[in-house]
Amino acid sequence: MKRFIIGSLIFAMITAKFFAYNPPAGAEDFCLISSPLGLSGSIFTAGNISNPSGAESIVVNPALTAENQRINLNASCTFLFDNESLNKKQSGFAFQTAILIPTKMFVFSGYMNGTFVPFSYDMYLGNSFNIKAGLSKEITEKLNIGISVNSGLEWNPGSDWALGFNCGFVYNHGQLGFLQNFRYGASILNIGKNYKPSDSVGLDISHAISAYPSLFTLKLGAAGSVFKNDLFDICTALDFTIPAFQNIIIDLNLQFTLKQMLSLSVGEKINIIESVRGHNNYIPSIGLFYKFSFNVKNNEYLASRDWSESEMRVSAAYKNMYENVNAISTGVDIELGMKDTTPPQISIMIEE
Repeated sequence: MKRFIIGSLIFAMITAKFFAYNPPAGAEDFCLISSPLGLSGSIFTAGNISNPSGAESIVVNPALTAENQRINLNASCTFLFDNESLNKKQSGFAFQTAILIPTKMFVFSGYMNGTFVPFSYDMYLGNSFNIKAGLSKEITEKLNIGISVNSGLEWNPGSDWALGFNCGFVYNHGQLGFLQNFRYGASILNIGKNYKPSDSVGLDISHAISAYPSLFTLKLGAAGSVFKNDLFDICTALDFTIPAFQNIIIDLNLQFTLKQMLSLSVGEKINIIESVRGHNNYIPSIGLFYKFSFNVKNNEYLASRDWSESEMRVSAAYKNMYENVNAISTGVDIELGMKDTTPPQISIMIEE
């Protein structure tokens, strides 16, 4: 793993000389604003300790889905409002759908996103439609790896297309000091061609924009439980994102979970270059998640697949992204079937 990280840093330093860093504001959160988990900073590079990583987690690390043993369905939508009166349009939205299907060989994830942000100042991201597909696998009880590919179309402003490759790993260390379930991970995202419409505006309006999301984005993260018992679970996560080795984005999240059902997530994001250019906001994001089980009776199709009893998580989040831009998101996740908590029974027969 050390060779993986060192090689990634060396390659990023080489490529940084050829690409000036000037994406639009909000471009590094391109596929994170369309869901409550992403908006509240609750998708971590090392994985969510309190809840299993669903299909949408491949946007930060394609290895996160490897431990999921149930089919996961996701649908989310986010509404954005810009109070800047000089904008021709002051509202935008983003949506996503995703599916995760575990098999004996690997876990497949599919993700579809639409982003429509017409703001002329902060978050000049335009309109785009994006898809991702990933495969992940448990190599050992502690190590998971994953790969994914992505593609997309962008229009207004300009028009462009994207095609890329992503990879990553997660390692479950276990107990580390006072931290329980300590995990760390890394991923390399956006290796390929990304959006660069000629009519868009970057953080520095006096220079041409650079491709976004940024080429060769390295993410490093760790997560663990600070306190856990049968009633409460308090988790924390820290991520470092290094786009094209020319910026540093710090994500810090604290999550409180009650009886593995109700979760409150508080996240803080610091984008160094955006802060220097006066585009950042330090108000924390907040997310609320509630998980419950439900039964579907008298359905032979669901009963034949042990899906009559399943779990659903509904979620909502709010974030003041920039001084004039506010975002509200809502979503739902469905885990088909229930976790198998019954340990295998081993019987030994002795012949006389």
